[in-house]
Amino acid sequence: MVVRLNYIARHWRGELSLAVSFWVNFVALNLLLLAARPMLQQELVALSLDDDPRWMARFALLNVVFVYGIIYPWQLVGVWRAARRYRVTRPRLRWDLASQVAVALSLLITAATVVPSAHTYRDIVSIGFGPDRYGAFSVRRTGDNDALLHFEGYLGYQAAREVRAALGEDPPVQAIVLDSPGGWIASGRGLARVIEEADLDTYSFAGCHSACVTAFLAGRNRYLADEARLGFHQYAVPFEGLDAYSSMTVEQYRDLQYYRRQGVRPEFLARLFQAPHEDAWFPTQRELIAARAISGVVRSEEVLFGWPADVSE
Repeated sequence: MVVRLNYIARHWRGELSLAVSFWVNFVALNLLLLAARPMLQQELVALSLDDDPRWMARFALLNVVFVYGIIYPWQLVGVWRAARRYRVTRPRLRWDLASQVAVALSLLITAATVVPSAHTYRDIVSIGFGPDRYGAFSVRRTGDNDALLHFEGYLGYQAAREVRAALGEDPPVQAIVLDSPGGWIASGRGLARVIEEADLDTYSFAGCHSACVTAFLAGRNRYLADEARLGFHQYAVPFEGLDAYSSMTVEQYRDLQYYRRQGVRPEFLARLFQAPHEDAWFPTQRELIAARAISGVVRSEEVLFGWPADVSE
């Protein structure tokens, strides 16, 4: 550890040879970072669509600060100082000038790359530290003996966490009612995992749309009240600055594969993402039953006050 710290300090002071400072610490390290960047970006986007996006955004910002605020200045200063030292010891050779020109060009190229990405960093900051645009939701007990959990509102960042916390309280929960217009894709997937782990039945009394459908289809048995519908439409990137780093077509395919594993018929799945994001497709309950998306239709009052409810198919 001491040797590594000494190496870092010697580069910063310009005490390493110009060849090592330039070719190893500057060129080779930058090539390594450039090669790793696409994989890191892809992994961060994937994680943000499966877990809490705020932590992924904060990690991305930490990475930017570490690379551009610590590593890059360390590289530039070390090479520049090594070049000045080289000029004193070998004045007839101009490798010092060549390396300094390369460093200056690198700085200009980096600035030209980072500045146009300001909107991307702005959106990452908004995700990591801004308010949750889908944070308006509630989780409460309902039904006979409080055996039902009722989720109402948008699927915000904390949706899965709050449902998991509620499931840890007594009495045991037998099912969850999902009444939601949608929200974050990650929250729908996270809530689906919680529902699967708890082996819950799922209901909807007022409707379950967009990202909520993923959570609804995680139910062991799935029921809609007479007036409820499931709504489907294409996914959209919620932040314009992140559009280049994510593919909603890929994310839709991932969820289609999950729906297939949950027993939904393939011919029904082929129609799910045809409606544009600004619109929605609301299949009839008969179509949902035929597609095995729901197990049946119930009356909400029977579920709430006459558990278990009579089910019609």
